[in-house]
Amino acid sequence: MSRLHPLNKEQDKEQNKGQNRGQGFLLLEVILAMAIISLAMAPIAQNITDSLKIGSEGNKLAQNYYLAQGKMEEILAQNFDALANASGTQVMGVNIPWQVSVSLYDGDGDSTPDPDLKRVLLQVGEIKLETLRFRML
Repeated sequence: MSRLHPLNKEQDKEQNKGQNRGQGFLLLEVILAMAIISLAMAPIAQNITDSLKIGSEGNKLAQNYYLAQGKMEEILAQNFDALANASGTQVMGVNIPWQVSVSLYDGDGDSTPDPDLKRVLLQVGEIKLETLRFRML
């Protein structure tokens, strides 16, 4: 038989003493749980930050490579006799230093540079590209 109204409040408190404990968390338990979670999340947050930096550096490197390819195409489109050393600070509208070095190249290994073969070395930012250009007959 259940009681709707306790006759003695003290007696009712004694009976329900162990039952109320499982109904919630203490503030100390919540604070402790948050501290443990924050300690576990710190390395994860650092890994995410590192990954974003690496991705950003990769994007910059890819952009510089794209700019270097474009500049190399621009250089190779010139007349063979017009190829010469040059440098600048802009490629395709982007402020980035570039330098091209052009020299005659010994293609047949006889220690004499061939007048119809040039070595083109281009540096755009950290990217270096090298190719050979020959005189069209």
